[in-house]
Amino acid sequence: MNRQATVALALCLMSGLNTTGYARQFAEEQSGQDDLWEDMGDWDETVSPFNWSGFLDVAGGTRLQSDAYHPDNTTLADVRMQLQGAYTFSESKISFRGDALYNGAEDSWQSQIRELYWQGNLGFLGEAGKSVDVKAGQQILTWGTGDYLFLNDLFPKDYQSFFAGRDDDYLKYPSLSMKVSGYFNVMNVDVVITPEFEPDNGINGDIFSYFNPQTGGNTSDRLSVSNENTPDKPEYALRLYRTLAGTELAVYGYKGFSKLPQAADVNGLPRYSELSVTGFSAVRAVGPGLGKLEYAFHDGEDTSGNDPRLPNDQSRFLVGYEQELIANLTGGIQWYTELTHDHEALMTNSLWPQYEPSQKRHVFTTQLRYQAWRQTLSLQAFNFYSPTDGDGYLRLKATWSPVDTWQLGGGLNLFYGDEPYTFYSQFRDASNVYVSFRYYFGE
Repeated sequence: MNRQATVALALCLMSGLNTTGYARQFAEEQSGQDDLWEDMGDWDETVSPFNWSGFLDVAGGTRLQSDAYHPDNTTLADVRMQLQGAYTFSESKISFRGDALYNGAEDSWQSQIRELYWQGNLGFLGEAGKSVDVKAGQQILTWGTGDYLFLNDLFPKDYQSFFAGRDDDYLKYPSLSMKVSGYFNVMNVDVVITPEFEPDNGINGDIFSYFNPQTGGNTSDRLSVSNENTPDKPEYALRLYRTLAGTELAVYGYKGFSKLPQAADVNGLPRYSELSVTGFSAVRAVGPGLGKLEYAFHDGEDTSGNDPRLPNDQSRFLVGYEQELIANLTGGIQWYTELTHDHEALMTNSLWPQYEPSQKRHVFTTQLRYQAWRQTLSLQAFNFYSPTDGDGYLRLKATWSPVDTWQLGGGLNLFYGDEPYTFYSQFRDASNVYVSFRYYFGE
C-alpha cells in the first residue's frame, strides 16, 4: 500500500473521535488526587471487597447501499458477553474487564481483555509517595479536550468498531501500559509508558473499503503491515496540568510512532514511522458554557517534505464551545485545522499530487445531545463537515433504557461528498444503520 492511501486514511480517521466528552473528563481531572484511597479505608467490614457485573449484547447493522468490493451488506453482527470485576484492598485495587464475541460480519470468534490492571497509591514509600498513584497493566487511556477529535491523544483507537456502530466505549483500544500520576501544589503530572508500540485498529478493507490512488478508486485489499515494518519499541506520553485563574491548562508530549501506517518502505510497503508530538490545551467557563483550545505539533521523520514515502509534519488546531441550550438539550461546535508543513515540497515530490490534501484542511463539527423521559432516552446528532474537501460524516445515535437491566439502541453512520478520494467521501459505501440490545447482570 502506498503512502498517499495511508495518509488519506490516517487524516480521515484522525478527524474523529473523543467519546469521553470533555465536560466529564474536566470534572474528573479537577478532582486531582481524588478521595478513592481515603474512601477505601472507611469500609464497613461487612461489605465485600469483591464486586462483579457484566452484560450480554446483540447488535446488527447493514449498509445503506451496496459496495462493489463487499458483496455482503452486513456491517455489524455481534453477539457479545462482557464480564468485569474488581477486588479492592486497603489502598489499592485490581480490576478486570474482558469480552467474548462472535463477530458475524467476519464469521469469527474473538476475545479481548480490555482491562486487567493494578491501581494503587505509593504511600508506603513515605510522605512523598502519598502524592503518587500508579496504574499498571492492560487499560484504556485518553486525554485531550476534543469531542471526537484527537490532537495530543496518541493512545490507540479502534475505528472499525466506531464506523460499524458499536458502543462509543469500543472506539478506545486497550494498551499494556504503566501510568504514573503525581498530584502536587505546583502542577499535576501524568506519565504513561507503553513498553511495546500499540497501533490503531484502522480501516483495513475487512468490512469497509478505502481509496487507493494507484487505481483511482476504492479497494477491499487487506491493508496489513509486516512485522519488519511494525515497531517493537516503547512509547512515552506526558501530561502536565493545573488550574490557574479558573482555566484548566495542560501541556502534552509524546514520543513513539504514527498510529496508522502512513509511511512506506523502499519497496512501497506500508510501515509505521517515528513520531514526536508536543502541544497544549486550555479549557475554561465562557459565559454559560465551556470553551476549549488545543494545539499539537506532529513532528515526523521527514523534516523537509521531500520524501514522498513519509508523511509531512503538521500543526493541528482546535477551538470549541459547548453549552446547555435549553433544559436537557446541549449543543457544541468545534473548528479543527490541519496545517501541512512544506506543502510545496509535498506537491513537487508526490506520486499522486492530485490526491494530496490542501495545505490547510478544515473540519467543522456540530453536536446536539438531548435527554428525555427522566433521562432514560438519550439522542445525539454529531456532524463533521470539511469545507476544504466538500465532504462530511453524520452520526445519529439513540439509546433507551427504561430500567437498569436493559438498553435498546440504534443509529446511523452517513458519509457524504462528491470526490471519491477525500477523507470522508471515500467511505460513502460504508454508510450504515444499526440496532443493538444490551442486557445487564451482576451485583
